[in-house]
Amino acid sequence: MTKLLKTAAIAALITGFANTAFALTPHDGSAEARQMEMQHVGSAEERQEVSLRQDKLTRDDRIAVARLDGGRFIATPHDEEVDWTYLNKRVDLDIEILSAGAHFKYLPEIDFQGARDTDNKIDEIRLAAANEGYSHVILYGLDADAYWASFGGKALSETGLTFHENCGSWDSAAAKALLVNTHTGEVLGAAKADDVTYNIGQLADDMERVLTTLT
Repeated sequence: MTKLLKTAAIAALITGFANTAFALTPHDGSAEARQMEMQHVGSAEERQEVSLRQDKLTRDDRIAVARLDGGRFIATPHDEEVDWTYLNKRVDLDIEILSAGAHFKYLPEIDFQGARDTDNKIDEIRLAAANEGYSHVILYGLDADAYWASFGGKALSETGLTFHENCGSWDSAAAKALLVNTHTGEVLGAAKADDVTYNIGQLADDMERVLTTLT
């Protein structure tokens, strides 16, 4: 009996020290602090809340913009590039167009003599942006690339990205854009537009809402 009481007392003491250490850990945004905080979060809802809180955007973040067509990266059309340039001027963040050259230099070599093409092009774009020094990337597409419960011509579960239920990724629209952490593949928010008659100005406006929420 005495041995059991001693064991319980030691366990309680260790738990107390662990909780005290966690309580005194500064939430300074460092990788160590983030990891420790996530280790002490219980439910999926709590983990999502902590994750989104950690992904607040700062002036040091660089955000790339990548245009998808049929799930593939294409050079951003000039008129659409203008809309993203205007967004860059309206927010206190660094938003740049991902160039075709920056993307293609990270693509795996593909044998065009009948070999199978690479499958996960969305992750290829994300990793190319990360290699170019971007912390986040705005992936966007129109029509079939923005269907309900899919993105870039793929079911959301096939994109290689991590989605949260409340980020609007499941919605269908004429145009849809996802803000993605290039290092983790986590989707931090989704913007959409139902009118693309005059390019994607409405989509850029809705992405401004997403960015403002995270700053």
